[in-house]
Amino acid sequence: MKFEEMLLKRESCRSYLDKAVAKEDLIKIAEAGRLSPSGCNAQPWKFMIVNEPEALEKLRDALVLSNGGTGAPWRDQCSSYIVIVEQKANVMQAVLDYYGDSQRFAQGDLAMACLNMCYQAMDLGLSTCIIGMNDQKKMEANFGIPADNIVRLVLAVGYAEEKEPRRKIRKAFDKVVCFNEWK
Repeated sequence: MKFEEMLLKRESCRSYLDKAVAKEDLIKIAEAGRLSPSGCNAQPWKFMIVNEPEALEKLRDALVLSNGGTGAPWRDQCSSYIVIVEQKANVMQAVLDYYGDSQRFAQGDLAMACLNMCYQAMDLGLSTCIIGMNDQKKMEANFGIPADNIVRLVLAVGYAEEKEPRRKIRKAFDKVVCFNEWK
């Protein structure tokens, strides 16, 4: 599948088939994240694959906030997840001197890694959904994630029913792109 076709077909899946994802495929997806670019080559990430029943239950619990809110009401359907954790970035001194922050690029780096994982999953015939809501304290308690490692995203990975992709609704090109000056 050509890249432009992938851009048009990739969508967030919120309904998964009851079918396990092969460990080898999950490894390939995580590898796509590992090989992603990052500012100063800091690679401020760790990816935790969750695909065993006990761990899945703990993750599904952590996808529900203390107030009961969740970005994944369908979380029990999905057989595999990849937890995307932000770690301390080691950046060039010039970045620290100018911004005073080693994490200046980290969230963008994690987003690039996550998107690469989405497209790798798609290439393997799998569907994904990027989940931005999770209870950090539950993640720490349920998985032993250190408090200074922030769970930024959770990527649901599984098999979706065959269907036509939804029509993309995006802002007009000239509303989001300008040339040579701000318009």
